[in-house]
Amino acid sequence: MERWARQQAMPEDAIIDLQLALGEAVANGVEHAYVDADGAAPTVDVELEIRPMGRVRVVAVRVSDYGRWRPTTVGPSYRGRGLALIARLSHGLQVSRTGQGTQVCFDIPLPG
Repeated sequence: MERWARQQAMPEDAIIDLQLALGEAVANGVEHAYVDADGAAPTVDVELEIRPMGRVRVVAVRVSDYGRWRPTTVGPSYRGRGLALIARLSHGLQVSRTGQGTQVCFDIPLPG
């Protein structure tokens, strides 16, 4: 991801935001979607695209897994902050779950 971002001439701050948000989304897919996968290897697909959004450009991110949605834990926990972190670093966070898996989509704004 970092090599791709640098090839796109992304500013350092945007690269850091993308690394944090994307890392959380991928980790969630690997860790939570495949809890009952019966030994199946966790698979997560990542799509990145720079596109215009109004007068600015964004990195549009889509992270897809093919496991099962696991509801969030109820009660106090030291976990469960990944989606909140992604929401703070990005715009337009959407989590879509289907019978085929879960997609997490968000945009990282690029300055200038």
